[in-house]
Amino acid sequence: MVHKEIQMMIRKIALIIFIINIIFLASEHASGSLEHWTAYTSTSRVRYIDYFDDSLQVVTSGGWLKIDPQTHGLSKLTKIDGLGTNDLYFILKDSSSSVWVAGYGTLIKYHDRKFTPFLFFDRDDNLLTLNCLADDDSDLWVGTSSGLALFSKKIDSGQIQDFYGRFGNFNPDPAINDLLLRGDTIWVATSVGLAVADKSNPDLLKSYLNWRTINASDFPALGSDSVKALAYFHGKVFVGTSRGAFRMDISGSDTTFTKIPTRNVISVEHMIVHGDTLAIYATGGFFIYTESGTEWNNTPALGANFSCGRFINSIHWVGQQFNGLYYGIGGDFVSFPDGGIPDNRVTALSASADGRIVGCFFNRGVAELDSSTWRPVFSQTGEWATSTLQDDSAGIWIGTWGNGAARVNADSTIIFKEDNSTLHGVPDAPSYVVAFHMAHAGQYLFMTNYATRDPSSAVAAVDMQDFSRWGSFGRDDGIPIIYLGSIDCSNESFAIASSDNGIFLYYFGHDPFDKSDDSVVNLREDNSWLGSNTVNVVKFDNEGILWAGTKFGLSRYDPGIERFVNVNLPHGFGPEVTALEFDRRGNIWIGANNGLARYDAVSHSMEVFNILNSGLSDNRIITLLIDPATNNLWAGTYSGISVLQSDIGPPTRNINDVVAFPNPYIVTGAGERLSFNYDGVATVRFYTVAGELVREMNANNPWDGKNQQGVDVAPGVYLFLITAADGSVGRGKILLLRQ
Repeated sequence: MVHKEIQMMIRKIALIIFIINIIFLASEHASGSLEHWTAYTSTSRVRYIDYFDDSLQVVTSGGWLKIDPQTHGLSKLTKIDGLGTNDLYFILKDSSSSVWVAGYGTLIKYHDRKFTPFLFFDRDDNLLTLNCLADDDSDLWVGTSSGLALFSKKIDSGQIQDFYGRFGNFNPDPAINDLLLRGDTIWVATSVGLAVADKSNPDLLKSYLNWRTINASDFPALGSDSVKALAYFHGKVFVGTSRGAFRMDISGSDTTFTKIPTRNVISVEHMIVHGDTLAIYATGGFFIYTESGTEWNNTPALGANFSCGRFINSIHWVGQQFNGLYYGIGGDFVSFPDGGIPDNRVTALSASADGRIVGCFFNRGVAELDSSTWRPVFSQTGEWATSTLQDDSAGIWIGTWGNGAARVNADSTIIFKEDNSTLHGVPDAPSYVVAFHMAHAGQYLFMTNYATRDPSSAVAAVDMQDFSRWGSFGRDDGIPIIYLGSIDCSNESFAIASSDNGIFLYYFGHDPFDKSDDSVVNLREDNSWLGSNTVNVVKFDNEGILWAGTKFGLSRYDPGIERFVNVNLPHGFGPEVTALEFDRRGNIWIGANNGLARYDAVSHSMEVFNILNSGLSDNRIITLLIDPATNNLWAGTYSGISVLQSDIGPPTRNINDVVAFPNPYIVTGAGERLSFNYDGVATVRFYTVAGELVREMNANNPWDGKNQQGVDVAPGVYLFLITAADGSVGRGKILLLRQ
């Protein structure tokens, strides 16, 4: 009797230890949940530079850089760190030691290492871009893409007090580019001119009559109504416009503008006072102005598009609109790299079987992720790199807009154009070859030859094991369109999207160079119920079913009824679909211009991600990729790359390494699922601790916490037995909890 009691106590202790271990493992794996994101951004677009806390503070389109100007130590903060947005425009530190950052849609307060975001919307509930800030004791003046806001730092820990959109006789709600406070006077640089008012009673600013306005129609010397920058230097207001920099002189009721001698035509982006000099940053260079004249810094190696700058001791740090951050003395400048992606506009992504990630970046070539740094691998992309794909021999295939296709590996680069492939140039320029989108079937690579001058080569094909073997498909094969886009392959077929002619589904058989058994069908609105003839993306799922993202939504081809079935998207999402991807569980990832959606293959429910509820860098999704080595989702956007870690972890072929995710499996509603990370065909059986069979199912289908009869199982510990197709067996335990 005593012996049995001891056995029962040991079992209870073992169960408690098991539960504790499970909870501990779950906490370790929390980073793999759907809410865990990683961001890769570029700081090539520098918006503003400040200096405080002994650090250079640089805000960019790819986040916030903190730089030690002595050691060049770097800290990079992005949305993942709590910023709310990567797309930043301005930064300042106020008298209470709070840092305020202005960005797309968000004003961020940073105090005591805590981020507090405040959202700004226009009248149509669209997010506003916050261009500039001015500190006014307990308030902030905020210049937005549509008017001026007064923000209280004190009331309710921060709130918008008022909006001002009427400035004299200007058109309402102009963009506010810069602000200047002098005593009780506020100067506002707008997209339609310069406005000035007494701000001592902010309520009076609601009336347009209380604003004085200045533009080129009244003062032709300005040459432009677009006022970009303001500065107060030697007792004068200086105004930067899209036509140059000007000193403003006021004598009684008379106002005059004197142009600062710079290069003939420049657009001023920013001005700062540094000692006895005024630094002017513009599209035509940067200029150092003193009362005795102007010095132009001749830095041809840097280009001419300067956005801002700051002097720290004797070092001049300058930001560029497209090429990042530089520092130097005189005309000798050095680039300051951040290790990020080459540009935030991501055009394509690819992954190898072992998880090598390659990205294409608009106007910035192709780069490979090497540890945590992006390494350039190809720059001869014509106007831009359009697509990428990796073969089994470590080769990277790249499509370009204007320079054909390329294959790059560690030893060589081969460019394919008219002289060595079936790719052809556009009608008026044979050397201008557009290899648009790529897909492969086994050893064969297919690419759309956009706007080809040879209608018989709308699609080019190459044997990736023999680069001399090329073929083509086009008008003579039943594809009369030369303006083709997305392409995908499955079951010895390829599908191609067109901008106004639906989809061409082409069967090429075992050998694409043998056309004796080929066939093609054009799937459109009128013959197959396709959602729209304007198709952005085509994709075959894991079962070989064709899906199409169109101008008006998502369509799935049903071979049983030989037509498309249109999938209802969540309210407010889409309707235009820009990208599609399928993970190894068969879930559909859907990209749109207003977010990302995940369609659950089992529950048929949808979850929508956007910049407000996730780590997504931008709502505008260009391309999607599932990394086969990790099952992570990569989303290429207009504002960088966002990576969502898989909720089932890296897939494994070793049945003994299979684990269940999440564990413990906590069910709070109808949407939670438990999955296994086995990368193959297997059957899983769930048992109670007493050995009773609860459920038997395909291991690739997530478990919904129900038994074989569809009834919710009770909370508790369950055993699982997973059996692979070869008979090998893996075992484990899970803890199921219900809330």
